[in-house]
Amino acid sequence: MAKRRFVIHIGLPHAGGGSLAGALSDHAAALAEVGVRVPARSADEARRAALELRRLHSTYGFKRKEVEGTWALLCKRARKEGARSHDAVVVSDDLLAGASPEQIALLLDSLAGFEVHVVAVLADPARQLAAAWTDAVRAGSELELRRYARRVLDPDRRLDEAATFWADQDVPAVLDRWAAELRRPDRVHVVVPGTEQDPARAGWATIARLVGADADALPVTATATAPDAASLAVLRDVNASVDGRADRRTQRQLVEAHLVRSTDAPAAVPADLHEELTELAEAWGKALAEGGYAVTGDTTDLLPRAAPAAAPVDPTLEERLAGTTDALADLLVELART
Repeated sequence: MAKRRFVIHIGLPHAGGGSLAGALSDHAAALAEVGVRVPARSADEARRAALELRRLHSTYGFKRKEVEGTWALLCKRARKEGARSHDAVVVSDDLLAGASPEQIALLLDSLAGFEVHVVAVLADPARQLAAAWTDAVRAGSELELRRYARRVLDPDRRLDEAATFWADQDVPAVLDRWAAELRRPDRVHVVVPGTEQDPARAGWATIARLVGADADALPVTATATAPDAASLAVLRDVNASVDGRADRRTQRQLVEAHLVRSTDAPAAVPADLHEELTELAEAWGKALAEGGYAVTGDTTDLLPRAAPAAAPVDPTLEERLAGTTDALADLLVELART
C-alpha cells in the first residue's frame, strides 16, 4: 500500500504565502471531506510547532512550556485522523524554511511512514528584502530601510540582521538543506508566482495538486498589505524610545493592533541596489534550474522590477503626527476597555 502523503509548506517568509496557514485551518472541515487533513487547529498552533522545532520561542516572546510538545501533537493527530481513509496531510508555517539540517532531520524522523513533500513559495529578492525590513520594524527595529539593506547585503554576513535574513531567505541554501534531508530533490516543489499572481493562491494550487484536492474549492485570502511609510516612521521612533522595556510578544500584538496602517504599495528598496539584487535573482534562477526541484512558474519573475530613480519621499511631519494621534487614541480606548 502506498504511503500517506504529508505536504509541508515551509515559506519562504515574506514571499506572500503566509496566509496559507490560517486559510487551511479555517477550511479544515471542508478539506477533510475531500481527503485532506489539517492537524493544526489554527495558524497560531502551526506557528508554535515551528517555533518549537527551530527553538525560536524566546525570540517571539514565548516561554518554552508554551510551545513544547506542539509538533508531537500535530504528528499524533496526523497519524490518527484520516488514517483508515488514507487521507493526505498538510501543515504550513513560513518559519520552517530556515530550519537547520539537524532540525529538518528531527522533523522527518517524526514523519516516518509518510511520503513527505515540501512546498516553497518565492518572491523576488527586492520584495523579500523590503518585507523583511518591515517585519523587523514591527518586531522592534529602529533601522531605516537603506541601513537595514546594507547590513543584510554585507558579503561577510557578520551582523545580526544578515544572519536572521539569510537563514530564511538564502534560496539555494534553504532548498538544498531540505532536498538533502529528503534525499529526493524532486519532492521539493518550488513555486514562482507571476508578477500579477497572488502568491498564497499560487502556493495553494501546488499543494492542492499534491494532495488531490480542488484548489478552487478553498478561497485563500489575498496577500496581506504592508504598513504605510508614516506608520513605519513613527514605529521606528517608538521602538527607539521603548528600548527593550516591553515584553516582545505583547509589544508586537499592540503594534499590529494600533500602530500600523496598511497600504497597497509596499516599501521600495533604494534604486542603487537594483543591480546587486538582479544578480542575486539570477543566481537563484540558476540554482532552481540545476537543483532537480519540481518548479512551477517562470524563474524570470524573480528578477526585481527597477526601483524609481528618485529616492522615496519621507512622510511629512503632518502625516506622522496624524498617525501618532490615531494610534494614541486607539491605545487610550484599549486601556480604558481593559
